[in-house]
Parts: sequence; structure tokens; C-alpha cells
Amino acid sequence: MINYIACFACVPDSCIINIYEPGDCIPPHIDIHDFVRPFSTVLFLSEYNIMFGHKLKIVGSGEFIGSASIAILVGFVLVLSGNGAYLPKHCIPVVSFKRISVTFRKLDKAKRPHNFKLDSNL
Repeated sequence: MINYIACFACVPDSCIINIYEPGDCIPPHIDIHDFVRPFSTVLFLSEYNIMFGHKLKIVGSGEFIGSASIAILVGFVLVLSGNGAYLPKHCIPVVSFKRISVTFRKLDKAKRPHNFKLDSNL
């Protein structure tokens, strides 16, 4: 329930749409801290595994070893918050099928560009 409430407290003001073709991957990373937590991603077209770990290792092209792997199914919403968003790296091994992800985030007020104004229709 806490994450559910936190999501409503963090109404996104930005969105990124990624289209991945077979063979694409996302190398190990931690999302930049210009965006507040939590942030969420919705998956379309095909499922994938996301890997987490303090020390993710690259073992080949699009192949990684990590502490945990979680299957994300089509239509699932992945919400990253708290330590899960700030501390471990995450990555997505090479995908076999086309997939689309939509990630919703909110820019930290202190990081907004000069004269930034939210669209009143949002």
C-alpha cells in the first residue's frame, strides 16, 4: 500500500517511449537522480527479464549476471522506488522479440530548466 500511495504523490511530468527490436539490450546502469522516485514503466508486446545487482557483470554481448532476475510480463507496471531505485544497478539482457516500454517520471524541481512551466492540461 505504501508504494501505491507514493505513486499518487509523484504525478509524472515526463515520459519516455522505448522501442526494442530483437537483439537489443540495456546495459547495467542506475537511472540518473534528476528524476524523483518512484518512477514506473509499462511493458507492451513481449515479456522480458530485468536483472538487479550491486555488481552486475557483463559476460557477453547482451548477457549479464546479477543477484536477482525478475520476469516482467506484458501489461505489468514496474515501479522502482526507495533503495531499489537508488542503490542496485539494473539491466535487461538481449530481447528475443520486439517490445515497447513506456516510462513515466517526474523531474526534480531543483533540476528543472529555467522558466519551466507545467502544461495546465496535464
